[in-house]
Amino acid sequence: MKPLSGLTLFLVSVALSMATFMIVLDYSIANVSIPYIAGDLAVSAQGEGTYVITSFAVGNAIALPITGWLTKRVGAVRLISISLLLFVFFSWTCGLSWRFDMLVASRFLQGLVSGPLVPISQTLLVMTNPPEKKNAALAMWSTIVIAAPILGPILGGWISYDYHWPWIFYINIPVGLISLGIIWFILKKSETPIEKEPVDWIGLIFLALAVTCLQFLLDKGEQYDWLNSNIIRTAASVSVICFTLLIVWSATMQRPLIQLSLFKIRTYAISVFHIAIAYAIYFGSVVLVPLWLQEYMNYTSIWAGLAVAPIGIAPLLFSFFIAKLLSRVGAPILLAVCFIIFAFSCFYTIYILDTDTDIFHIGFSRFLLGCGMGFFITPLFSMSVQDVPSQHLASSTGVFHFVRALFGGIGTSVFTTMWTRRSEYHHAITGENVTSFSQQTSQFFDRLGQLGLQGKQALEQMNEILNSQASVLAINDCFYVMGWLFLALLLSIPFCWTKKASAR
Repeated sequence: MKPLSGLTLFLVSVALSMATFMIVLDYSIANVSIPYIAGDLAVSAQGEGTYVITSFAVGNAIALPITGWLTKRVGAVRLISISLLLFVFFSWTCGLSWRFDMLVASRFLQGLVSGPLVPISQTLLVMTNPPEKKNAALAMWSTIVIAAPILGPILGGWISYDYHWPWIFYINIPVGLISLGIIWFILKKSETPIEKEPVDWIGLIFLALAVTCLQFLLDKGEQYDWLNSNIIRTAASVSVICFTLLIVWSATMQRPLIQLSLFKIRTYAISVFHIAIAYAIYFGSVVLVPLWLQEYMNYTSIWAGLAVAPIGIAPLLFSFFIAKLLSRVGAPILLAVCFIIFAFSCFYTIYILDTDTDIFHIGFSRFLLGCGMGFFITPLFSMSVQDVPSQHLASSTGVFHFVRALFGGIGTSVFTTMWTRRSEYHHAITGENVTSFSQQTSQFFDRLGQLGLQGKQALEQMNEILNSQASVLAINDCFYVMGWLFLALLLSIPFCWTKKASAR
């Protein structure tokens, strides 16, 4: 595929970015709409309602690693066009659903058909942009990947509250059709080579079972008390066994579903390592703050979304500056700066976070995290493709984004569980000091008595305060761990250096 220029390059870049925005937005837009969906379809929001999120994630995770194989079978342009068309169709059926099982099935199929869209859009951006504009294009595209999950809860909360939840799916239809029209009209004559690759059914079955069990484990682990539950132990065992068999199978097959040989490329392997660890920590921090704001600070979903929205400001403002800086100093230096900023953001959050923190300080802490993300995603995306042969781009980006999505879920589960457990710990430790022999406790109950709260009501008020304080101490513990993990990642920077990086 030859690089484009002028208006056609601009239109294709915009269309690919719109498609990416739409797909990444769908990861998070339904999260805050679950109570509205559950109420309309008569299911439990905490039980069955979460399957609206899980089903999309499972379908998406299954399709991501097989993007390379699908690209060889049908071509990159045809694949992204089919994916967009089917995504629009299943978005329509999601909004149309009058039964919960219909919605879950539609969400699974929506996630499945949208799997190739993110890696193929990145692949086509690299192919259609001339070498001197590649970093700038990736910077714009990566900004969208960052901003969409932040805007998702805000947009989803607003639509569900002021309109009706089906419109969180219907808004995909015009965006998808416009993107499809531009991409097909301009790129249909520039199709990538097509090969009749055999179907690796064994690998596909291992992948589907491993991902489904792992996603169930991550979503329901806390609810079922993790490994104390037989169903969680079973899911964990099946997932580990199937992932192990998938790796062994892929290593011994001549034409496997997932090309493990790509990990022999050092820059690609280190970029996958960084996206796995750093994205897990980053996504954990992104999820914890709005959860805390809604559960303990009485923020609505919209205001919680607005409080964390500044995380997308810095990448949006500085994306093209980062692209130019990347060309001058190389990815390793920018990644080192990124991890330092990430760590500083975590330690600053610990410094300012308490029950009296205002929205300005919360927003500024998220802005600092966004500054780090600006130095992270563009260099990492660039490094992940710089040494990969063009014929393997679709496979490499598919696996890369599979790891990103997978470890985003792992990071969410790990840090939300840590927050819950540390909250219980701090509640117990703090509660030990609430005794009849404590002067502060006696004064507190005296003040409550003056307000007309006595007996059970006074104890409930005391427990609410303990819960609030324990949650702050626990979330600070999480950020403390995150900060030191980011600093530990600096030890991996020397492995990022290549002859290309040194030449800069």
